[in-house]
Amino acid sequence: MYKTVIIDDDQLARKALRRILDQNFREIVTVGEADGVATGISRINELEPDLIFLDIEMPDGTGFNLLEKIKKFNFRVVFT
Repeated sequence: MYKTVIIDDDQLARKALRRILDQNFREIVTVGEADGVATGISRINELEPDLIFLDIEMPDGTGFNLLEKIKKFNFRVVFT
């Protein structure tokens, strides 16, 4: 079982990705979502996911900015 967090400023994109994962990848459990860099960092630190789905462009920065700010980097990243 893989815990995942979806980080994307577009609510419809998060919803669509969650639906795809739920319907096709039973081994992936979405434990949280975030709508930007700041909330994404908070969710990652709080939930300690195995995998994150990460948007590149968000209003408060980029997915790369988020990754630079993470101190404990023990997850895989899929850019969306």
